[in-house]
Amino acid sequence: MNSQKKIGTYGCFICFLVFFSALFAQADVNELQKTLNYKKHDTIKIKQLINAGDDCYYSFPDSSYIKYNKALDIAKKIKNKKFEAKCLLSIGYYLDEKERYKESLEYYLQALELYRSIGDEQGLANCYNYLGYSFSYLNSVEKASEYFLKALQIFKKINDQNGIADVNNGFGNLYYDIENYEEAYKYYLKSYTIYKKNNDKAGLIATYINLGNAISTDGNIEEGLKYYSKSLELSKEIGDKEGIAINYTNIGDCYIVNENYEKAEEYLNKALDVAIKISYNSLKPLIYSNYANTKLKEKKFDSVLIYVNKSFEASEGLSGMYFEYDNHDYLSKAHEALGDYDNALKNYRLFKKHTDSIFNAKKFEQIAKLGVINKLELQEEKIKSMTKSNEIRNLQSKNQQTLIYILLIFSIFFIALTYYLSKQRAERKKAYNLLLIEKEKAEESDRLKSAFLANMSHEIRTPMNAIMGFSSFLKNPELGSEKRDHFVDIINVSGERLMAIINDIVDISKIESNQLKTDITEFNVKSALSGIIEIQKNSNKLLLKKNIDLKLVSPISYDGFFIKTDLNRFTQIFDNLINNATKFTNEGSIEIGYHLKHYHEKAYIEFYVKDTGCGIPKDKFDVIFDRFSQAGEDDFKEGNGLGLSICKGLVTILNGEIWLESEENVGTTFHFTLPY
Repeated sequence: MNSQKKIGTYGCFICFLVFFSALFAQADVNELQKTLNYKKHDTIKIKQLINAGDDCYYSFPDSSYIKYNKALDIAKKIKNKKFEAKCLLSIGYYLDEKERYKESLEYYLQALELYRSIGDEQGLANCYNYLGYSFSYLNSVEKASEYFLKALQIFKKINDQNGIADVNNGFGNLYYDIENYEEAYKYYLKSYTIYKKNNDKAGLIATYINLGNAISTDGNIEEGLKYYSKSLELSKEIGDKEGIAINYTNIGDCYIVNENYEKAEEYLNKALDVAIKISYNSLKPLIYSNYANTKLKEKKFDSVLIYVNKSFEASEGLSGMYFEYDNHDYLSKAHEALGDYDNALKNYRLFKKHTDSIFNAKKFEQIAKLGVINKLELQEEKIKSMTKSNEIRNLQSKNQQTLIYILLIFSIFFIALTYYLSKQRAERKKAYNLLLIEKEKAEESDRLKSAFLANMSHEIRTPMNAIMGFSSFLKNPELGSEKRDHFVDIINVSGERLMAIINDIVDISKIESNQLKTDITEFNVKSALSGIIEIQKNSNKLLLKKNIDLKLVSPISYDGFFIKTDLNRFTQIFDNLINNATKFTNEGSIEIGYHLKHYHEKAYIEFYVKDTGCGIPKDKFDVIFDRFSQAGEDDFKEGNGLGLSICKGLVTILNGEIWLESEENVGTTFHFTLPY
């Protein structure tokens, strides 16, 4: 009887729970339906705001920024992570354009974390790509390359050809910024190949412009014009007004360089008409600045003043225009020509201030980079912590206590598993990237080794052939004493040359492997140089044969100068420079001297070796210190081409610098410094 009462009580209790569960379930369904309707309406509004921001971006960027932020607020409200991330990317891009790179990085990182949380690989790739462009603006090539590579891996994985092309454009821009136009051109060509294959006309327009920029900046104006013309033709075909305006401007700039000012103004007029019609406000200041440059070339100085002022007016409200300092240069020259020297001086100072500020910015750029990178790492950790906290709070807001515990345990397990797998994946990627780098280094090392061995085998073979050949002649019993002595002299000279080659090989190997030891002592500069000259005059057969005057120029006030450095390496540097000067000087003199100088409150001694030889062409200055190079290809001199390379390595090890000045058919002067 008691058990039956208990069963009845439990039955009523279960029915009660079922009734109220059904009641609450219906209420939840109604509430869920209402929430879905709100979210659908808000999603449409977000799309409209983003599209409106994109449409007016180039004409009114600040308005776009407001629309992106409104869309972001709605996306956060309805907790739509995908749209929230998209808005963050758009805002970050706007901040990049405004040169507020630190802020843009924060937005990109938030977007990156959101895309990670929803597993959106396309979004992740876009974030990495944008981060690469941001770091390229900061001139951080290493970080930019790292993020471009991450983007490229995902784009290849999901077979996003346009994404791959965009990354190649990013790599091209890195090389363009460091003035390596040849490498930039190669990457732009990769983008072009993809866009051409996919018949992506919008991508082709931008790539043609990049190709034109690279090749025209490198000096090939005619080829640059061809690319701009192709871009212009495509822009007209698809109705890309912005592309049309940009190409008209670039073509006009090319004609300015070619001094065809009538054609330049024709295209600048076209560019201005289009820019005004589509409210392309960020392009107008550049067009007016190019007008001013054209008028300056034509010596129409009053027109220069008018167009520069128009450029300044058009740039109001826009972020820093890179050509603004050119405007001050144009004003300075125009005022000077018009006799207004006060304004000429004023604008010249502004021009110099801009150029100096550019120099200072570059000077401190490395410190800025480190600060941004450190902030980036801290921001990543902060965002991860915030994300975890939000997940925990969302779990705690659930109504059913039992389900909360289950979900919490499952979430913790899932996060731990995801973290472990992500860490494993990151380590594998890091190892793979390191392997690629080491592979490239090994291939480059192998190439250099092959070139080195090829050159050295030739250099060693020549004296060895002489030694072996003439040694065999000595076996002839009928050989006269005069010829025998002559052959012995040849063998001795070849042996000395072979020993010199081996010494040079050992020195260059130690220098390049950082194994060269130095023995720092203090000695009198004049005494050391006098000793070097005395030995050269007695032992340098070529110097004696050509009857060249080797002399030391030392002011009396410098007789007591002492220097702390490696005497043997100091002597080796001068011996190599004197031997080099002797080879390329047929008559006249070789002068050695030194001066005490100060730079940034530091004292150093500048040494020089000056000859009256054939001189060195200016196009050989950059390679003269490379291994196996000689300036006079048409007049090859005996030697292995390592002397000047060894000089540069030794001077660098002794904390100095080396450079040259030369004029063909007049002579060459090699300078190098050592700390005093």
